[in-house]
Amino acid sequence: MTDHRQTEPPNAVIAALCVDSTALERFGSIMRHLCVGLVDQAIHVRLLSADPRVEKLALGPIQTLVHQRIVWPAGKRRLDQLVEVLSHQPPTVVLGMSSASYRTADAIASALDADLVFQVTSLADCDALGEFDADRIARYLVSSRPLVEILETQLEIGDEHIELIRPGVLARGEPTCFDVPGRVPTVLCTSQFRKDSGIDRLIQAVGLLRDRKVEVLLFLLGQGPEEARLRRMVRARKLSARIAFAHPLGDPARALVGADIFVRPSADKTFFAGSLQAMAAGMAVVTLPNVATDHLRHNETAFVCANSKPATFADAIQQLVADREFARRMAVQAQEYVRTNHAMSKMGDLASAVFRALNLSRTTLSIAR
Repeated sequence: MTDHRQTEPPNAVIAALCVDSTALERFGSIMRHLCVGLVDQAIHVRLLSADPRVEKLALGPIQTLVHQRIVWPAGKRRLDQLVEVLSHQPPTVVLGMSSASYRTADAIASALDADLVFQVTSLADCDALGEFDADRIARYLVSSRPLVEILETQLEIGDEHIELIRPGVLARGEPTCFDVPGRVPTVLCTSQFRKDSGIDRLIQAVGLLRDRKVEVLLFLLGQGPEEARLRRMVRARKLSARIAFAHPLGDPARALVGADIFVRPSADKTFFAGSLQAMAAGMAVVTLPNVATDHLRHNETAFVCANSKPATFADAIQQLVADREFARRMAVQAQEYVRTNHAMSKMGDLASAVFRALNLSRTTLSIAR
């Protein structure tokens, strides 16, 4: 167990964030922004995870504790070890970053008498909430209005327990969409190479565009178990000159600089950072409907395809390439939407306000009259 600790002052607000691998893959870079925002608001942050990649989020005073993987129900001994380490300076609030970390967060909060907070960013998170005692959960930090409505109407959670905190990203100054005259249009996909990623349909779409004499270069920035099969598919269709594979290095958001079009070719029920970061970079986004988000608005912030057929993706990309004025206008609108609704500073301010309010309620004593 790796622990980087420092002594905190009395009555400090100490937030322990339980970070699972799923959360790291979906929105790790945004989690870094959240941690920095909390630190700026004098919240003491501890990151708890069985995934060593969490240490990349440990900037400045942010502490990390990499522990052994806790597998339920046989993980009590490992949980006891984790609680023992934390008990020297116990957190005042424990935040489960997604449903895969809810159970660990619940156990830690119960053992250390801390306030329990769950972040909700997907339908899977909503489904998992039924497994927990609602009276134990102090707050729900929810990433979109559609998810708020599910908690209120389907799960009957009172709005006083819900805080809408949209993920925060930095919008760049000028859109990258078709900002280089004469360059072959570049298309970027950052989906992981997995069975349900939709990348195979995107590859087929590039083949259709070739047949239609529409020039594009597709960059597949990812990795995963399907990589070998996808590479064979590209070679078999003689698309190697039009499709390039690259493994992500460092922060994936950096790869979004300079491309014209971003494609997310899978139908999701969860928040992924990629599309939002592409909007912030000023790319034209092509995607499928996502019931867990509200930032993907057809012909306003993104081109939302009606279905996942290769021809549908090809039609969308071809339309953006042919009407670059429309594509760039949509990219500008997307950047403005990000600036208005997804500011990094607002994300940190809202989360810190929740943690402070919970801490205040724990330390305020009522005086009998």
